[in-house]
Amino acid sequence: MSLSLVKVAAVLEAAADHFDALERDQASSVRAERQAQIDTLAGKYAEATGEEMPAPMRRKLADSDRDVVELIASMATKQAGAIEALGGPSTRTDPGAPRTVKEAAEQADDRFLSWVTS
Repeated sequence: MSLSLVKVAAVLEAAADHFDALERDQASSVRAERQAQIDTLAGKYAEATGEEMPAPMRRKLADSDRDVVELIASMATKQAGAIEALGGPSTRTDPGAPRTVKEAAEQADDRFLSWVTS
């Protein structure tokens, strides 16, 4: 009778080992999928900002919920390629640009006077 219990225990141990191995494989595949998603998001971040994603931000994203990461990834995908320049650098050689405070005040007075009289 005890020999059959030992065999049952061995079968149960083997089944538990098998289920543990399946769970480890599933967890590692989920981790790999998450890492691939974060790598893609880091690429979009680099494309949008011109800088690499900081390591603390990568760790925080890795620990975040899947829905949060997907939301951020969709926002980055929509916005990363659509960045438009807001303007160019200013130049000091613009025609008529005042060089002193007195010139700026005189130009402002002249513009106001022309606006009032028109």
